[in-house]
Amino acid sequence: MKTLTRIVLVLILAALTGCPAERPPAFDRDRLLLGPIPLKDRLAWVDSALDRVVALDFTADRPAVLTRDIGRSAVYAAPTPDRARVLVITRGEEALERGQVDEPPQLWDIDLEGGNPPRAYQVGSPFDRIAVSADGSLAVTYFSQGGPDDHGFFRNPNELAFINLAQEPSPTNPVLKTVRSFGSTPTGIMLSPPMAVPGAADAGLRTFAFVLAQNVVTIVDATHPERIEASIRLDVDGGNVMPREVVFAPLSATAYLRSDGARDVLEVVLANDPPVGGPLSNDFRPVLAELGAGSGPADIAIFDDIAQPDRRWVLAATPGTREVVVIDADTAEFRKVDVPDPVDRIVLFPGDRPTVAVLAAIGRQIDRVHLLPLTRLSDELALLDVETIQVGQPVRDVVPVPGSELAMLVHDDDRTVLGLLDLTYGSVSPLQGVGRLDSYAFTASGEYLVGTTRQVARVGFLELANLHPTDLRLDTAPTAIFALANGKLVADHGAPAGHVTILPGPGAGRDEAQVLDGFLLAGILDQEP
Repeated sequence: MKTLTRIVLVLILAALTGCPAERPPAFDRDRLLLGPIPLKDRLAWVDSALDRVVALDFTADRPAVLTRDIGRSAVYAAPTPDRARVLVITRGEEALERGQVDEPPQLWDIDLEGGNPPRAYQVGSPFDRIAVSADGSLAVTYFSQGGPDDHGFFRNPNELAFINLAQEPSPTNPVLKTVRSFGSTPTGIMLSPPMAVPGAADAGLRTFAFVLAQNVVTIVDATHPERIEASIRLDVDGGNVMPREVVFAPLSATAYLRSDGARDVLEVVLANDPPVGGPLSNDFRPVLAELGAGSGPADIAIFDDIAQPDRRWVLAATPGTREVVVIDADTAEFRKVDVPDPVDRIVLFPGDRPTVAVLAAIGRQIDRVHLLPLTRLSDELALLDVETIQVGQPVRDVVPVPGSELAMLVHDDDRTVLGLLDLTYGSVSPLQGVGRLDSYAFTASGEYLVGTTRQVARVGFLELANLHPTDLRLDTAPTAIFALANGKLVADHGAPAGHVTILPGPGAGRDEAQVLDGFLLAGILDQEP
């Protein structure tokens, strides 16, 4: 293989005895390495000891190493939905000894495509989770239930920071906010697509944050986070209710909520409510309705009718009654479809304009799946029934293949036995591997499944059109495989100094592979002490 860069760091103490300079503090810091974080045509790592983001750019024939400086003590990182930027939370530090500086917790917005300098937003608390809007313009930082904060006296688990990523940092950006609590703390945050509240004086598109906690959902206007939030109590009938999933219908400013312990899918419509309490009052109120699932829903899906794009449907799986409930999102009218199994997973195909739903009983690991056609839902007289397909092995996961009518079925915990479900013909082709499929990816074109196994120095390819398998020997075993938008494949070998193998595509041979080594330590000896 072609070795592009190989950095061997040999520190000979005898050669340094004549140098009065002290070694850089980075050599003595605890190192937390976050990543690799997959982007469109790049991979990124966050190095908490060197206070920087290191990215490999694979857009050209030869990969380039990019570095961006960030603050101290990185604790969490996530890509934006367009996979062009990386968001990193650094907790900062208090200067107590050599090499330290007083630095507050910050959220860093790292642009790895446009070349813009990093933006640092002071978020006030050492949060360890990030929720990002679908358009990448808004972010909310919050604490996970455990949280990393083992320093300091107090931590407010209901505090959030709302950041407008489209604007520069300022005294009003971010906005820190503590949502009202009813004895519980947030378990997750879902951000809506941009949507308008019908009839509101503020007719513009806004993003709403649904803050999930046991027995309560709090709704915050994330576009105007200084406004007062609205809370929905879920335990009015007693018992414990844990919200798990929210799907949105932005054209009608509606959300659909699935919760453990609830008897139905909850429809939440954001209705106009003119503010009366001053400039910080919100202008909406949640109008609630149960959608008639009739039993505790285990999964929900929402989609637009292919024949009537302005008509929206909700599917709810209720394993307790062995049914799938088909709900008209506009009228709340529903029909129930009997299913032989206690279905708890709904996967729509294709993802952009669904025509069929694959139903599976993942919890029970039953050896069959069911297909529910979606093209006749608007015909009230049409018989809704499922087609059952025996797959020969327990189904433990259903994974869509991008851009195709195929689904990968996982049959065992070690992912050594797989199946490929062809929705066009209703057929299943079994696949077997020589080891656990520890990491896998579908190529951007959807033509290949690529996989690796830890401690096996190979990468495997499966051509999905004809199920022809091939593999390629690597020099060392990979820990993960990534398929980039430009068709290249990158195997990460998990080395602390950085070690990847780059392939131009699934059909590449060893003579076309490139190895990049030591890139995570690039420039480390050039740092000032």
